[in-house]
Amino acid sequence: MNGKNASLLAALFVSLLMLSACRHVEKVETSEPIRVRIMAIDTVRSGMVRTYVGEVEERTSLPLGFAGGGKVERVYVREGDHVRAGQLLVTVNAATARNAYNSAKAQLDQAEDAYKRLKKVYDQGSLAEVKWVEMLTTLEKARSLEQIAKKQLSDCELYAPASGIIGKCNAVAGVSLLPGEPAVTLLDMKEVAAVFTVPENEIDMIPVGRRATIIVPALKDMTLEGKVTEKSMTSNPVSHSYKVRVALSNADGKFLPGMVCKVYMEQSDQVGYVVPAKAVQTRPEGLAVWTVSHGKACRRLISSTEYVADGVLVKEGLRAGDTIVTEGYQKLYNQAPVVCE
Repeated sequence: MNGKNASLLAALFVSLLMLSACRHVEKVETSEPIRVRIMAIDTVRSGMVRTYVGEVEERTSLPLGFAGGGKVERVYVREGDHVRAGQLLVTVNAATARNAYNSAKAQLDQAEDAYKRLKKVYDQGSLAEVKWVEMLTTLEKARSLEQIAKKQLSDCELYAPASGIIGKCNAVAGVSLLPGEPAVTLLDMKEVAAVFTVPENEIDMIPVGRRATIIVPALKDMTLEGKVTEKSMTSNPVSHSYKVRVALSNADGKFLPGMVCKVYMEQSDQVGYVVPAKAVQTRPEGLAVWTVSHGKACRRLISSTEYVADGVLVKEGLRAGDTIVTEGYQKLYNQAPVVCE
């Protein structure tokens, strides 16, 4: 093959390559747009709302009983009764305590009579000092024994230390109670609290003072606002959760202990955009979404904190005004033409 023929072959080969490239470019430029569904991002979500399930608890619960126990004689209240401070609730048999008091009172009367007689002698200087000291000691012992017996007798009657509601009544006439065993439980229901548990990885997101919305289904979905007043410092060893209390007013007395409630609490430190979970793809380099700009598709990497109720919370990678693809992204590639529905 001479040089002229070789030149012709080379020119032909180059022409074929150029023609093939032109055809490829023409094919790409004339490819049909891909139909997709899109969603515009125009608002930032600051504060994801978390939902917890709790129950209503009384502010204080006072178990009331008899220090010395005894056989119950009368019960003046029932569960659910409203009582006032100083009201008589339960009595136990006081025969033994009354006899002990009568004996102590008699000894005190005797000691006081002896004190009056000997004091005149002592004032005249006719009584030895040691005898006078013995008299004073005997009198003081008698007074102490009388006070102890009097307290034991008064302990046979149980009075309400404050106003409230009888939560439980364990006292039954004719049945003996052990020393310290609760006869009734007095509940302070002027203020109540919604008590719920929070996992250990969320407890640091709930500071004291954080506002919460409480819904009580038993009261026709009554809704009210409250603030976190307490959170426990020790966790449940099994569930690794912490108790949180939201104080609520109960002036009308509608709330009862044990009512189930839902607690909605905003996590103000969670800021970002919420996008549908189906729009997020997992790539080797991380999470990504398809965005649309000027009719072209572009894959964009995002940074997500967590999944929330209505999608994925995106903290980085998106900004207000972006348009993301929610359906039809399976056939997309970078710079692919799209038709938005």
